[in-house]
Amino acid sequence: MMKNKSVNVIDILKKISDINFQKEVWLEGKYWDWVSSFEEAVNLLEDYDFFVDVNENNIRVTENEKKVIENFNDKLMEYESNNIELMLSDNNWKNIVNMAYEVSEILKKYNW
Repeated sequence: MMKNKSVNVIDILKKISDINFQKEVWLEGKYWDWVSSFEEAVNLLEDYDFFVDVNENNIRVTENEKKVIENFNDKLMEYESNNIELMLSDNNWKNIVNMAYEVSEILKKYNW
């Protein structure tokens, strides 16, 4: 379960970090994916206790990495996605996309 958990969380983060995926799946619906929307991505991270694990220090990372992850979580939770088309060109969203990539790379280094 724990192994699948980290694999799934990293997969979700990779999709949050991929504008092309978001354009094809979230905006255009070109193909089905289990991470079917922005809201679904956030809900799935919640389902896998990602936010809880970060808040409770269940993911053993360096202090700097923890700050990166916490900053990502804060920005993601604050983000309002009313229009996917506008979202994909929004600089705040692009910042979150870049942060998601960084977080996924951090998590790939650890087994939590």
